[in-house]
Amino acid sequence: MPELNHRPVPPTLDPVVTRSNKRTTFKLLSAALLATATLGLGSPALAQDVKAKLGTSLPETHPQTIGARKFAELADKKSNGRIKISVYPGGQLGSDQQMQGGLRGGTLEFTVPSTATLANLVKEFGVIGLPFSFASEKQADAVLDGPFGQSLLAKLQEKDMVGLAFWENGFRNFTNSKRAIVKAEDLSGLKVRTMQNNLYIDLFNGLGANAVPMPVNELFTALETKAVDAQENPFTVVYAQKFYDVQKYLSVTGHAYDALVLVGSKKFWDGLKAEDRNILQAAALEATTFQRQTSRELNAKMRGELVKVGMQVNDVSDAERRRMREKLQPVIAKHQAAVGEDTAKAFFAAIAKAPE
Repeated sequence: MPELNHRPVPPTLDPVVTRSNKRTTFKLLSAALLATATLGLGSPALAQDVKAKLGTSLPETHPQTIGARKFAELADKKSNGRIKISVYPGGQLGSDQQMQGGLRGGTLEFTVPSTATLANLVKEFGVIGLPFSFASEKQADAVLDGPFGQSLLAKLQEKDMVGLAFWENGFRNFTNSKRAIVKAEDLSGLKVRTMQNNLYIDLFNGLGANAVPMPVNELFTALETKAVDAQENPFTVVYAQKFYDVQKYLSVTGHAYDALVLVGSKKFWDGLKAEDRNILQAAALEATTFQRQTSRELNAKMRGELVKVGMQVNDVSDAERRRMREKLQPVIAKHQAAVGEDTAKAFFAAIAKAPE
């Protein structure tokens, strides 16, 4: 008789072993589900992506835009590619004032204006540009990174903006198409473009020039067409904007220190997760060190480059700079009162404590 093909009957399972296996299976399943849930919440692939625009008023070759690109690069790196900041240089998104309006309205996320233009919104920022105040960049760093500077940044919240860091444009010098400036009287009658800021308008009118306020992205054409004779900016701006093509004389006055501010939209900032705000703050801090170093290295280099391209450069003497400051005492007094005597007092106290 052929052998029947029977399947073996499984042995009866012990009830204790069965309960144990069920408990083990349940624990393993629960652990797997928990791990999956945790992985999903923390996974970069599922985390929120952030896209932002950053506008600058100066070209690619200027430290303002170089710093902006560094900030964007660091934000991308520190977020593992989640935070993408697109940089629009050279006034593509408008003037400083227009971009500040974009921040306040929530249509732009970041920009880097001069404190001189920010002063039109928060008057206390005007104190930084008071003529002949800072002795060196090192002194400016100590004041702006210290309690006084941080108190100014905090005031931007009232205007729907978030101040992340002070960057540097540098000490401003004078260029024109008419003559070398050796003494204050040489400024008499010159049409000088200034920033759209009452302090700078009063400064040059106070030295006998005729101040003409306008955005920097309109300046080259104004110089070329002789609508204005002169302008004042750090070496880096003169070179980046190619003012040497339409200006012959560069007189090193160092009459004011110009700081920039990395500013964000409060509407955008408040919509970020705490983790992303921390990433952006860390990126801003690291970019600040890079931007300032770049600004100082390029300013030192650009003076020589401007000589090479044909500008006639002269240094205004310390004695004449002191004389200019004396002539400007009424302007300084007026604008100390405009920013508030308490602010001016705190500013000069911070300078007195800072190393030169």
